[in-house]
Amino acid sequence: MKGTKNLTQGPILKQLFTLAMPIMATSFIQMAYSLTDMAWVGRIGSEAIAAIGSVGILTWMSTSISLLNKVGSEVSVGQAIGVKNEQATRALASHNLTLSLLISLSWGALLFIFATPIISIYELAPHIAKTAVEYLRIIATAFPFVFLSAAFTGVFNAAGRSKIPFSINGIGLIINIILDPILIFGLNWGTIGAAIATWLAEATVCMLFLYQLKQKKILWDDFRVFTKLKKQYTHHILKIGLPVAVLNTLFAFVNMFLGRTATEQGGHLGLMALTTGGQIEAITWNTSQGFSTALSAFVAQNYAARQISRVLRAISITSTMKGITCLIWFMLIKKKALNYQAV
Repeated sequence: MKGTKNLTQGPILKQLFTLAMPIMATSFIQMAYSLTDMAWVGRIGSEAIAAIGSVGILTWMSTSISLLNKVGSEVSVGQAIGVKNEQATRALASHNLTLSLLISLSWGALLFIFATPIISIYELAPHIAKTAVEYLRIIATAFPFVFLSAAFTGVFNAAGRSKIPFSINGIGLIINIILDPILIFGLNWGTIGAAIATWLAEATVCMLFLYQLKQKKILWDDFRVFTKLKKQYTHHILKIGLPVAVLNTLFAFVNMFLGRTATEQGGHLGLMALTTGGQIEAITWNTSQGFSTALSAFVAQNYAARQISRVLRAISITSTMKGITCLIWFMLIKKKALNYQAV
């Protein structure tokens, strides 16, 4: 099929590594969005960081929900590619994108409308909570871009084209880095400027994905982005993506209430410490997830093509790669922590 890479033949290690590296880099780029905001907002003060950090946990929850269609795309589209069924491939890609739009509009509206009671969970000081609510409402309106970009990423990963999401998200990060100081300090918009910078970056990323599929026609000619949902495809996608999304969302939900405990014990500084530490923890998480995503796309094609021996070999190789990489990250972070304690 046009634009897709056949992962059912060729050297397994090379294919997994080629898939995994851009996926991991993309994960770090997405993490860098919030780090960039926090780095610039940190110049305003710790209260501003706490406000953004509280929304960061909700953004994490939103990203977890978007995994429904990211994973749904990677597996369902990958399986269709594996059996060389172009009609099903197109239909499943369109269904994932349509579902992601519907879910994002519903979730974004929920957070926008109930922003005040949701932020009140953290029990922040009123002026900090007000800043967080304003920031959350702007970010919530960008969720359609975020969710669609996640689904687009899954489609490209399933096709073995993980370098494209990396390049597009890299452009988005550069835009965010450029706009943050201009909007936060140049126009003196503060945390609102950080939110708008992120909004514009996410919108650009989504538009670039659309351009790749609709104008450049990277994967298919005359691809239909949105479609009328059919039960068989919708059920298949939900069966694949929903368990992953629910598990990750529950993890984020627990962290929301950990944030409340951090505020109760240490005020806004406690919440700031928790959310900042979470960003460091995400380094190992994103590394592991990069290998897992690459394995997911690889297994989808090979399992559908009945290449079971390649599936088992890929699982073994990926487990080894993840173990070695995560051990390296652990040693580096431990060394940094010990150096900090010594200071």
